[in-house]
Amino acid sequence: MATAIVSDSSVSLPADITRGLPLFLAPLEVRIDGRVYADGVDIVPAEFYARLKSSAELPTTAAPSPGAFLDAIRRAGEAADEVVCMTISSELSAAHSAATEAVRLAETQLPHLSVTLVDSRSAGAAQGLIALDAARSAASGASMDDVLARMAQRIGDTHFIGYLDTLYYLWRGGRVPRLFMWMGSVLNLKPVLQLSAGRIGLVERPRTETKALARLTAIAAERTAGRPTRAAVMHAMEPEKGAMLAEQLRARLQIEELFITEFTPAIGAHTGPGLVGCAFHPVD
Repeated sequence: MATAIVSDSSVSLPADITRGLPLFLAPLEVRIDGRVYADGVDIVPAEFYARLKSSAELPTTAAPSPGAFLDAIRRAGEAADEVVCMTISSELSAAHSAATEAVRLAETQLPHLSVTLVDSRSAGAAQGLIALDAARSAASGASMDDVLARMAQRIGDTHFIGYLDTLYYLWRGGRVPRLFMWMGSVLNLKPVLQLSAGRIGLVERPRTETKALARLTAIAAERTAGRPTRAAVMHAMEPEKGAMLAEQLRARLQIEELFITEFTPAIGAHTGPGLVGCAFHPVD
């Protein structure tokens, strides 16, 4: 029996990486300047970040609706008998709740399909690597049980670390105090963050971009410990810094595969431009 993967647009995977794979996405929603866009469908990162800089209002985001997830499940069902629906961390978005409702609806509207829901406990490139690995496994003919087992392994061993150029957008969104934002600006702090157990946490606060990039590379090297590694570098309108990070990772890690992608607008709405990071996991 064939298996397909459904996820949301947080995965931020380049089209050339996923082409031909049984991976179907439900777009998150982004609202900016009074209009609502389907993430990655109606608005691309370059357009979004240009609008973000000139917008008088803070953009907002919303999880895909149950209907959007159900549509993705329906499309997946045209290519498979079994579907794994994996969402962005339930700690970060209501997408998991929406997908739960979609799976319930699929039980009656698509009774021929077997649909299993999974919380990725991740986001962005880390979620993307998990989805990519699962889709490749499914494309190779793996059963749903094998895909689920592999996905559970990847959820446990996929890391994401990144740094922010500015705390301004997190402050505007009420996620950090004004004093912290002001101190970060005055001291030129570049907070290094990690995504762990579904939540975002602060690792350290280097003072320059050069030091921040070096710390990302060092942390990745420590966590991979010389093992063959697959990595994804993400950036928000910082292609040169993304390329620099990719070069450093290739020099320090045993890279078997690496690609560069952009943070989707739904993530950039909360962090703003200037975010640079990487996700990685060992290769079997």
